[in-house]
Amino acid sequence: MVRLKVRSRLKNKILVLFGIAILLFLQSCYLLKQGAGQVKLRLDQVSLDKAIEKEENREIKKLLAEVPEIKKFAVAHLELQHNDNYTSYYATDKAGIAFVVTASPKVELKPYTWWFPIIGSVPYKGFFEKKDAIELETELQEKGYDTWLFAAPAYSTLGWFNDPITTPMLKRGYYSLVATLIHEMVHTTLYVEGEGDFNEQLASFVEDKGTMEYLEYKGLLTDDKAVYLENQKAKRKEFLKLMSKYTALLEGNYAGDLSKEEKLLGKQALYQELQKEVEVIYPGRPKEFWRFNNARMLQYNRYREDSDLLNGLWRQSNSDWKHFWLLVNDYVDKQGW
Repeated sequence: MVRLKVRSRLKNKILVLFGIAILLFLQSCYLLKQGAGQVKLRLDQVSLDKAIEKEENREIKKLLAEVPEIKKFAVAHLELQHNDNYTSYYATDKAGIAFVVTASPKVELKPYTWWFPIIGSVPYKGFFEKKDAIELETELQEKGYDTWLFAAPAYSTLGWFNDPITTPMLKRGYYSLVATLIHEMVHTTLYVEGEGDFNEQLASFVEDKGTMEYLEYKGLLTDDKAVYLENQKAKRKEFLKLMSKYTALLEGNYAGDLSKEEKLLGKQALYQELQKEVEVIYPGRPKEFWRFNNARMLQYNRYREDSDLLNGLWRQSNSDWKHFWLLVNDYVDKQGW
């Protein structure tokens, strides 16, 4: 078992607490409000055993009962860090456990970032209440940014609190639960301060491979299921190719000597073309589902599982998870992160 702790430039808990104290002073309204939300989350969750015992919905009961086995597999087979996360359940009727805002300038593919202790600079800001997220999104839009707001079924506190299973994690079914759980467990295994894209691509990469391994381990990859998942993966691959293609086209449009107005017109035309191409891959989905702007493009690229770097390290590891994590750790050291 390779144990990889959360990486941070804050060397010890005293410095962490000092950093938190400073930020509480500088961003007291936001952090105190989110702190209150975290306390409520903590107080309102119940043990997994108790939740399973009392749950009346058979499907939810079945999914909750699966959680310990998913965790056990992720630790034993994927070499993820063992901790006390996901040993409790938080029931909610909200669309997400957090509502997350991302932003980008209108003629740049560059994330708007926020800084927090421990995690450093991040390209998103989360809220427990949707109205607070909408308020920030509106403020950023008024300042001239592209924005994207989404409901997150889960998030990681990087081991500082015991993160619970949440109702939104269960609503998308078995496959999504396995994928989300593995994704979040990666964050408590290795998280590099200030490197949001790397952290999410790493989690997405392990999620993608680990979920398929778990389904195979459980004997759930029947021929029909395997064909269905391969078709979904093929669509996803085509989609990610489009993301790469249009990211390059947009960057070319923004980097030119055109006026801002001309760049905006070029941007609009490119996103219209992208939407048409995406609708060919995923026909029948509502047009508003594919509302593209710079913030959402960055979000798609941030969570892509097809990282050339990570695929290269995976091949170098000969598809061995222990070796893979050593290579990832070595890469992070060489970057000086």
